[in-house]
Amino acid sequence: MRVFIAAGGTGGHVFPSLCVAKKLRELGNHKVFFLGTRRGLEARVIASCGFPVLYVSARGWDRRIGLHILRMLGENFLGFCAMGWYFLRYRPQAFFAMGSYLSLLGGLWAKILRVPIYLHEQNVYPGLANRVVARWARKVFLSFEETKEYLRTQGRVEVTGNPLREEVMAWEGRREDACALLGLSRSRRTLLVVGGSRGSSFLNRVFLEALDFLPREMIQVVHITGAEDFAPIAEYAKKQPFPYRVFPFLDAMGMAYAAADVALCRAGANTVTELFFFGIPSILVPYREATENHQWYNAQWLVKQGLAVVFSEEELRVPLLAQEFVRLLDRPSVFPKNESCRTQFRKSATCIARGILDLPEEERC
Repeated sequence: MRVFIAAGGTGGHVFPSLCVAKKLRELGNHKVFFLGTRRGLEARVIASCGFPVLYVSARGWDRRIGLHILRMLGENFLGFCAMGWYFLRYRPQAFFAMGSYLSLLGGLWAKILRVPIYLHEQNVYPGLANRVVARWARKVFLSFEETKEYLRTQGRVEVTGNPLREEVMAWEGRREDACALLGLSRSRRTLLVVGGSRGSSFLNRVFLEALDFLPREMIQVVHITGAEDFAPIAEYAKKQPFPYRVFPFLDAMGMAYAAADVALCRAGANTVTELFFFGIPSILVPYREATENHQWYNAQWLVKQGLAVVFSEEELRVPLLAQEFVRLLDRPSVFPKNESCRTQFRKSATCIARGILDLPEEERC
């Protein structure tokens, strides 16, 4: 089977789609093609995994009024035409949408050419593209049960969880190994700071200010800064009297999670489900520019699991952040009680891949 996957931009779309693509390859060496842009994370990550990427010119749907709308419309029109050419040339037998503008452009062609559409929504609150494409989909896969109330396709919905990378899950229960490889002490408590696949200057700044209020004799830090803030924070880390490891981006996120005792993070779908999988108490600060505030819904899901507190950027002051870090460090170790949910996340990629192949339900998960 030839499958087109539309997933691009950020790790929230790219990494789960790669999990599904790898499972499709395992289940019969099916031909998988990714649709993406040259500026997105897919240009670096997907090609390195051996999957062909069909590049298009496209841009996110910025809903603010301004002249930039003309550029957006122009790029997406070119992208729409390019996608049509790819559909006609490669004749996919299934189209798998992961959200974002690429899913909408590809979904339109799949509907026109009557290619079966499958869709996965990573977030609790579905994005506009997925809400539209879901109406045409043969099957809609969801990460969270709560997402059902926001869609109109109840009969074609299956809750599969969010596909987690096997290389991330492989670090479960390996704290000693992670600390050794990261050069951390096993006796200190590890603070993990990560602002998503592109980093967060806000989280970087507020964390550095909060460090002055934290018990330095008992902590150590793993800080994933993003490319922009990496150099100055790396210099700052060298001057600290405790282990402070800094990365612009970390492919081996499972290692960081395995070492972590408390995390300060954004609330993208991947981050939230990975924090849940590893059982890490977290301080979540949803990205306020995220479309339709979808990170807030993700954060509230982790709050319900008893693993997070949530603050907006306006609410989060340095003394409050330091106070929450100390409170969570003093908290007894917590592990998610919802073991069935963790198992679901572990099997998610397989369930989705088998669903796309239309295997009988009893053979899927």
